[in-house]
Amino acid sequence: MNEGAARPRGRGVRHFRTPAGSAFIALAFSALFLPASAAAHSYTLGDIAVGHLWSPPFTASAEGLAVYGPIAVLNKEAPAHQIVGVNSTISGKVRFRSARDGAEQWPPALVLAPGRPLSLAPWGVHIWLSDLNRVPSAGDSFDLTLDFGKSGTLTVKVVVETATGH
Repeated sequence: MNEGAARPRGRGVRHFRTPAGSAFIALAFSALFLPASAAAHSYTLGDIAVGHLWSPPFTASAEGLAVYGPIAVLNKEAPAHQIVGVNSTISGKVRFRSARDGAEQWPPALVLAPGRPLSLAPWGVHIWLSDLNRVPSAGDSFDLTLDFGKSGTLTVKVVVETATGH
């Protein structure tokens, strides 16, 4: 291109469809939604980004263990994805749980709308592990496998830590 030649306009946005563009978006997502110490615990599967997943320490009164954190479909033009199942080696039963209007609900799957992050949180939907065969303590971690149906599976590390950093 000549020094004085005009540059094409409107092409920069299209670069985000490349793998490098997706990586940039994943890093930006991590920086916006995650504490600095959590950035090392983020994962991608195609255009799905899973941020730092964490669990508060187990308490006997809880009868289970919750998992929280951000999940998003980074490409706004992608179709919706679903998390259709979750497995963990530390529990016999893993489900999606939601407490709304004082009533527990157990949705069969979670829908991930493109460009709209899903926050697994105490006040909304989250992952619930019960029938624990090992009780992790603060500072421990465990593996969790997320099943995105036809989009594949992704094994992530969940860190057990207090909510003060979140």
